[in-house]
Amino acid sequence: MQRIIAGKGYVSQTSITRPADTTAYTAGDVVGATAAAITFADIGPTFGVVSITDADLRIDVAAVPAGMTSFRLHLYDATPPSALADNAAWDLPAGDRASYLGYIDLGSPVDVGATLFVQTTGTGAKTIQLKTSSLFGYLVTNAGFTPGSAAVKTIRLSLMGA
Repeated sequence: MQRIIAGKGYVSQTSITRPADTTAYTAGDVVGATAAAITFADIGPTFGVVSITDADLRIDVAAVPAGMTSFRLHLYDATPPSALADNAAWDLPAGDRASYLGYIDLGSPVDVGATLFVQTTGTGAKTIQLKTSSLFGYLVTNAGFTPGSAAVKTIRLSLMGA
């Protein structure tokens, strides 16, 4: 995890390693570690209002798996009580509603050699208020595909104080 502050700007990066299996995902499945909630630590000031300006996703595999399309990152101001695991169908249950902040679409990763990468810039329309200095999320696939075993995914968010 990383925090960079430049004026009122913040960057947080986190990596997740999915389980050591190749169980296929279906559209709408959570992608992550066994406990799939993602933490973006120290991403802004406690109770601060911030706008997400950029997001990128790096996947440490050498080729786009057949069927993989885009991803969506669902955001929360606290660790989601649902505690979804990798490969669970994402849902917004009643217990998660109070902490749910919405989502950002990450797009479709492209093959850039030994790595897959996608960046989304100018997402500043997503303004949120933090409850702590951290932000939480679930990475969700928009299409079914068979993943590589123990593939590492790194997500980086850039925010500006609103």
